[in-house]
Amino acid sequence: MSEYFYVVDEDDNVIGKATREECHSNPNLIHRSVYVFLVNSKGEIFIQKRSLKKDLYPGFYTASATGHVDYGEDYDEAARRELREELGIDAPLHRLGKVKSFSETEREISMLYICRYDGPISFDRKEITEGIFMSIEDIQRSLRTGEKKFAYGFKVAFKEFSRHFQDILKKDK
Repeated sequence: MSEYFYVVDEDDNVIGKATREECHSNPNLIHRSVYVFLVNSKGEIFIQKRSLKKDLYPGFYTASATGHVDYGEDYDEAARRELREELGIDAPLHRLGKVKSFSETEREISMLYICRYDGPISFDRKEITEGIFMSIEDIQRSLRTGEKKFAYGFKVAFKEFSRHFQDILKKDK
C-alpha cells in the first residue's frame, strides 16, 4: 500500500498529494516533514543513526525522531506519531517553527519540535541502529569536522534549533 504525502508550495499551502515514491523521485514536489529534538535535563540532545535499510540517508545521523507528514494528518499528529513509533515515547511537544530543506534529493518544509524528556527510550531497531545523547557543542563540532555523517535535512533543522537552544534552557530555570 502506498504512503501519500501532501504536496505543498514554497509557502506551505497544500496544492495536491503524491506518493512517497513520487515525492522522492521528483525533486519538484515539496512535501512536509517533522523533526523532534529530545532534550534531557542535562541539556543533551538525543540523536539517532538511521537504519541502513532507509531509502534516504541510510546510516546517517539525524534528530531524535523524524518523518514525513502523511496525507490526512497535521504536523503535530505526525510529530507525536514519529516520537511514539521511533522512540516509544509519549510526551509533550513544543513547536519551534518551520524550515525549508531543499536539496537535490528532496524538497521538504519541516516543522521543528522540542521534547523535554528524561525517561526510558525504546527505539525501533528497524528504523534506528543507534541513539546517543550529545551536547549541542559536540554536535556542532561533529558537523564541522565530519566525524559523523548527518542527513542534509538535519543540518538545516539543527541550525534553526541551535538558534533557540539557549532560550529553551533559560525557560527551564
